[in-house]
Amino acid sequence: MAKPKTSYESLSTAEKTEVKKRKIAKLFRELPAEKKQFADGLIYQLAVTTVTLERLVEEINNGELIEDFVQGTQKLRRENPALKSYNTTIKSFTALSKSLLDLLPEKTQKQAGEELMNFATKPPGAGRK
Repeated sequence: MAKPKTSYESLSTAEKTEVKKRKIAKLFRELPAEKKQFADGLIYQLAVTTVTLERLVEEINNGELIEDFVQGTQKLRRENPALKSYNTTIKSFTALSKSLLDLLPEKTQKQAGEELMNFATKPPGAGRK
């Protein structure tokens, strides 16, 4: 008997990272062995970064962009810390993506880049009704 399919949203962070890692790795399966070893580390880091971005987006969407912050007797307004983390993490995502795409032959870089961005920017379940 087939085991029921678990929704992406119900997976643990580690399981989500593994799902992302497998999907990204498919885009780079044709790499030569000498590049593959280097790419595997980048693929893992990109998967972690992607899952982190998903978590940060959820935090940002469920909170305020500017929040009240109390420190001792001072009341301040500040940018949501999740937004700051998101901005830093998206830079890492971009750098990792570029590093991975640079490992590909020039003729396949554009196609893989488009697939990678579609993969990363379309949330799981998007388009499904």
